Amino acid sequence: MTTKRLGEEGFRWFIGVVENNSDPMKLGRCQIRVINEHDDPSIQTEDLPWAFPMQNITSAAYLGTGQAPVGLLNGSHVFGFFMDGQEKQLPIIMGPYAKMTDGTNDVPQLAIGNNIIPDELIGPEPASSYAAQYPYNSVLQTQSGHSVEIDDTPSQERMRVYHTSGTYVEINSDGRIVIKSVDNSYEIVAGDKTLYVTGDCNIQVQGDCNITSDGETQITTGSGVVLDAGCGVNIINSGNITTDGNMSSGSGATGSFTSSTGKIITVQNGIVTSIY
Repeated sequence: MTTKRLGEEGFRWFIGVVENNSDPMKLGRCQIRVINEHDDPSIQTEDLPWAFPMQNITSAAYLGTGQAPVGLLNGSHVFGFFMDGQEKQLPIIMGPYAKMTDGTNDVPQLAIGNNIIPDELIGPEPASSYAAQYPYNSVLQTQSGHSVEIDDTPSQERMRVYHTSGTYVEINSDGRIVIKSVDNSYEIVAGDKTLYVTGDCNIQVQGDCNITSDGETQITTGSGVVLDAGCGVNIINSGNITTDGNMSSGSGATGSFTSSTGKIITVQNGIVTSIY
């Protein structure tokens, strides 16, 4: 550097295009072709200077703490300045800017009112509440299609975290939350868990449903219990079955069971035929 203080020779700013975002030092640097500086086609990409990205003050950028300075793509247009002034070998990227590329808006489509995420509904899954209007929807969109939306569209406030596989979480303006997993889902709780529902609770399983408890399993209801089994009920019990109330069977029930007093009760077509 011919000067020790930035700006003594004039503040040299630039506009450039990222040509290589694969930094061998993995510091987020990019090789950029500065407009009006590297226009000569004989200047190869490997000859371009490495530019450091300027990070937000909310990112420590120190000792592995902070936000990774990645995200610029080859082809991104950036604005910056040279720390070494006239020598122009130490470029700093202050940030990218969006434009129209081949007639296409560089801003994420979700942010400008275009819901590019398809509704592939399963079972009772409701359709997305997407109703975003520009410029209210703050969107983070990645190359593969992952997205995070924080939407402040008036009366349509919404949040959605979407994985390109189709798994997502969405909260609409009423506070309704939809959680969808297109593959296996696991929830691990190392302590206690309480589920409190003020309305109805519906559980629908297309496959088998298994409930396993190492302790006592108790079902308490303020109303009746209906067990509707299309293929019969099989109770495997190593102890006694006790009832404090009356027990009745349908008109077609046939079989026998042992009461808590040791009596064997036989039922034929819903009628008790013997007790001994």
